Amino acid sequence: MIIYVYYKIIPSAFPELAVHVRSIQSQLTTEFTSLTCDLLKRPQPDEEGRETWMEVYDLGALSQLNFLKRLSELVEQQGLPLPRRNESFVPI
Repeated sequence: MIIYVYYKIIPSAFPELAVHVRSIQSQLTTEFTSLTCDLLKRPQPDEEGRETWMEVYDLGALSQLNFLKRLSELVEQQGLPLPRRNESFVPI
């Protein structure tokens, strides 16, 4: 299963966001050793100057429930901007 987490931010409001997200991803890959992840953003901001960022988590056979619980804990600890939307996809 692959989980996509996306959100919109104004970059100047969260200048250290990438550092915090990469810290969370590093922690998650330490705890869930088979996890792979990425951090992406749209190439252009929207009409309000917000960037759309996307975190990608390939869980493989990991438990989605356990992973999402831990991700939520780390997001709260780091104080990442909300709302964050989660979408799950499985291979065809």
